[in-house]
Amino acid sequence: MHEKIFPIGPQHPSLKEPIFLKLHVDGSYITKAEFNLGYTHRGVEKCAEGYLLDTALHAVQRTCGICSQCHSMAFLNAVEPMTGVQVPEKVYLQRLITAELERIHSHLLWGGVMAHEIGLETLFMYYWREREHILDIFDELTGNRVHHSPDLIGTAKRSFNKENLQMVLEKLDLVEPEIKELRNVMENHDVITSRFKKHGNIPKKMAEDLDLVGPTARASGVNYDVRQNAPYMAYGIKELKVKPVIRSEGDSWGRTMIRCDEIFESMRLVRKACEMIDPNEEVPKKKNLIAKGDFSRGRTEAPRGENFHFVAIENNRIKRLKLRTPTLANVISYARIMEGEDITDVPVIVMSLDPCISCMERVAVIRNGKQENWTSHELFEGKKYD
Repeated sequence: MHEKIFPIGPQHPSLKEPIFLKLHVDGSYITKAEFNLGYTHRGVEKCAEGYLLDTALHAVQRTCGICSQCHSMAFLNAVEPMTGVQVPEKVYLQRLITAELERIHSHLLWGGVMAHEIGLETLFMYYWREREHILDIFDELTGNRVHHSPDLIGTAKRSFNKENLQMVLEKLDLVEPEIKELRNVMENHDVITSRFKKHGNIPKKMAEDLDLVGPTARASGVNYDVRQNAPYMAYGIKELKVKPVIRSEGDSWGRTMIRCDEIFESMRLVRKACEMIDPNEEVPKKKNLIAKGDFSRGRTEAPRGENFHFVAIENNRIKRLKLRTPTLANVISYARIMEGEDITDVPVIVMSLDPCISCMERVAVIRNGKQENWTSHELFEGKKYD
């Protein structure tokens, strides 16, 4: 048969965020896959430039609506050592609780979307029903359901009390049996296994060669988790040592099951941290801190994998901020894993990597073949818009 080109996106029912896939097909099988990005320029890095550290932290926390805490912690991992501030253990424990609850929330959101991609709408709603309980916890702990923003440099905006911690534990006890049932469905449902198994295969060598991260890499047998390999904040406490979930299938089903299993590891960490926190201890009040040094970096293990922040500081203000989100590391695999697959399996393969397109987009302004830099003030005020 003659080869044809089948376009998907940037707007398409199977895509929750804009990405353009250019698929070369022979019949219904993909012979070559190309992809283009750049449809959701948000200028997150530019928004932080020129601002004091606390203001920049506020901007960084809004990089992603699903996993804002991991960006906050990566930025703090970079900045706090430069200020020399001594962060209390309770603050670290509170950050761990929020981060792991965020991981649970992210995986539940993804599970629902994955079910939606193959038409299992009831399963989709069951996943999101349990996710609502996690959002209720965020609302109780921070006052916000999505962009919770609980952090300040060296401290937190509020201290978790006994009632807060009790609510966390009660909610986890409520959702755990339901999530176990959802995991059982994902593992044994004939439609799911037939659509997911042996599709979108990523062998361990390919994952290592492409430097894939997070559950995507661990589903292919790569034993790497920033929380384990480079422990930060409360993850360095012996009782909170992370036990990464590793699988070897490397296909869409393996990536599905690894996220289901990671939810229970996050629950274990949250429960242990709640036990260790002194509910009567208050967190320190906010201080005006000065960063000493020019450059720093911070890493965290986001729900999708390693999240990297590079920070350059001048006169206690952000001179340059560079983010490398996990999706940016994983999306390169699309061109490889779709070759030889049936075009009907594309939605499952795309979503099995749990892409977050908006949080990895960057702004690049090109004028007459030359790159032109904008400050956030010029961007917001439209001084260079024509």
